[in-house]
Amino acid sequence: MSERIMSTAGDQHMDRVMVLDPHTVGVRVEALLADVETAGGTVARAAADGVVRELLHLNEAGLARLLDGLVTVPGVTEELRVLAEDELVGGLLALYGLHPVPIEERVLVALDRARRRLGREFTLVDIDAAGTARIATAGGGCGSGCGSTAEPVSDTVSRLVQQAAPEIVEVVLEEAAPEPKLLQIGHRPKAPTGAPV
Repeated sequence: MSERIMSTAGDQHMDRVMVLDPHTVGVRVEALLADVETAGGTVARAAADGVVRELLHLNEAGLARLLDGLVTVPGVTEELRVLAEDELVGGLLALYGLHPVPIEERVLVALDRARRRLGREFTLVDIDAAGTARIATAGGGCGSGCGSTAEPVSDTVSRLVQQAAPEIVEVVLEEAAPEPKLLQIGHRPKAPTGAPV
């Protein structure tokens, strides 16, 4: 009986963990830290920040050891790349600098998704040390949004890029300079006599 209860409790815990939304958790943590500061002042907030940092370091060490052990298993590297496409898993790996796919590659995949969704071309210009990704786009397609209820193009691109690469803190969308028009060379009009003008 007790084993069945423990198994059910374990299943319920796993169900809650599997649907955990990282953004919601982040908002709750920030709210709790703000409550600590309100109740105890800046010293209490600093102490709470320190506790969070220590827990993050502990998680980082555990994940690093887990991945270090896993990569020795034949064929697991590709499996890790697939697992890292999950927003929560990929976000945690990126947070600790352990993501198996380079950031530029992940951003390019996100831009390809944006191209298919929005019908425009996007080019990665650069990613700076502060975590800002500059993206160039050629106009056309949907303009600032695709339909009256759709989010603006910049919001869609930012969301897709930050889902693929949570380390990106800002996405700057720039309109690419239009290609110069080619000079059309035609035949000179002829005079009524048939000679060129």
